[in-house]
Amino acid sequence: MSETLLTGERLQPGSELFSVDLARHRAAYAWAIREARGPRLLELGCGTGYGSAELADALPELRIVAVDRVKPGPDARRPNADYLQADLRGLPLSARCFTTIVSFQVIEHLEDPSPYLRAIARLLEPEGTAFLTTPNRLVSDGVNPWHVHEYEAEELRGVLAEHFHEVEMLGIRPGPRVAAYFEARLARIRKIMRLDPLGLRKRLPPALLDWLFARLALVVRRGIQQDEGLPDASVDDFEVARAAPEDIDLLAVCRRPRRSD
Repeated sequence: MSETLLTGERLQPGSELFSVDLARHRAAYAWAIREARGPRLLELGCGTGYGSAELADALPELRIVAVDRVKPGPDARRPNADYLQADLRGLPLSARCFTTIVSFQVIEHLEDPSPYLRAIARLLEPEGTAFLTTPNRLVSDGVNPWHVHEYEAEELRGVLAEHFHEVEMLGIRPGPRVAAYFEARLARIRKIMRLDPLGLRKRLPPALLDWLFARLALVVRRGIQQDEGLPDASVDDFEVARAAPEDIDLLAVCRRPRRSD
């Protein structure tokens, strides 16, 4: 749990304070498990690897390749999963070799997403499908220093359409119990941000800003835990449907990649 506590950004199982966040992200994996096709699945930006492990457990007939710049957690290893430590823009993988690609909560970290999206289009089989998620800017708190650019649905569709002939925009929507949690969290964050009306925090050194964000993540969640209590959230508290303004995350389904090679 050390990285979760250190950054407030990279999740891994085991932290009660971040259990709702983990359920939110696992909802995307649960949906991908239902939609994935084999024989080969690639995850770009697997983080600590908990999602790749869930994919591997639920889809033992598939070969899973998971990529990130950091090593996966020790509990993520599976017989049908290979972990590759590499930069997403320079992947040593053959073109058109994956039937399914998932990349969750990655694109918002990229100043220029084009190399990343070109890589996905290159690696995807002509009849394959790529699934991408990212926070919905319409309901985001907007304070995460790790997020370079957050998207609205139609903006994201336009960016993806440059690399795929077919883009379907869905959304991950919180149910009533967890929606109340996210509303309470947003209210607390906005209250704290009123202490910095000029946005002076953005002038701080990046390392200090990242540290402050991690502390903010803990303070806000501990406050909710003490005052309202944290909901016992699961993937069943989130629905995947056609994209709508109230979605917590956008989920893009991309088919028919445009080739540049």
